[in-house]
Amino acid sequence: MTRIVAFAMFVATWNLSAAQDGRVGDAAEDITAAAPDLDGVWLAAPGTIAASTQAVEMVGPELPQLTAEGLRIREEYDLFVDDPGYLCSPSSINRVWSNPVPIEIEQHPDRVILRYEYMDAVRTVYLDGRSQRVDRPPEVLGHSVGRYEGSTLIIESTGFTFGYIGTVSGTPQTETLSTIERLTLSDDGQRFRLDIFHVDPATFTTPWISTRDFARRTDLERLVWDCVLEDAGYEEFQDP
Repeated sequence: MTRIVAFAMFVATWNLSAAQDGRVGDAAEDITAAAPDLDGVWLAAPGTIAASTQAVEMVGPELPQLTAEGLRIREEYDLFVDDPGYLCSPSSINRVWSNPVPIEIEQHPDRVILRYEYMDAVRTVYLDGRSQRVDRPPEVLGHSVGRYEGSTLIIESTGFTFGYIGTVSGTPQTETLSTIERLTLSDDGQRFRLDIFHVDPATFTTPWISTRDFARRTDLERLVWDCVLEDAGYEEFQDP
């Protein structure tokens, strides 16, 4: 059994068990009653892959294993030309989580709203039991549904546009990407572990997992990024 098939079976089993035990479609008050408290402002925890002093990519235990098409796209990528940041685009789920700036989580009975300072990106994760709609136009951050399982918020996303999971390396994402994010709150409620599972048969030969920890920061607030096209880019870092 390949890792991609095993991953797909895991997702299918998760959906089936959720439906059978009544978790999908439960009343909104029951959903929030069991929810871990993720409300508030968070920042990459010191000592993790991208803490507040490190502007580097979040990576997994292994580098992504790419298909021939994935390798071709990565080899043709030029950071100073192709980075979606030049267009004030958040680029990918991986990138909005990777930037060392505040992230605000708002929990509501039927949804969770993720507000990232980077590029002022906003994501809505629906908790009302709806299934993914295939008729919605794709977006760079996809469309997300979620549920709680113990101390973990699980987010499943599809419906992506082309982008870059890794904007330094040029690791691409395509329209066939699907992701599962697991935000697991610590026992003391002051940290959470984020695991992102990426599956994209167009670019990855095996699923790829990226991981990092976040710390609750009551001393910070999420600011406005306010990207301006004329100022976006890396010109200040290039040699004259």
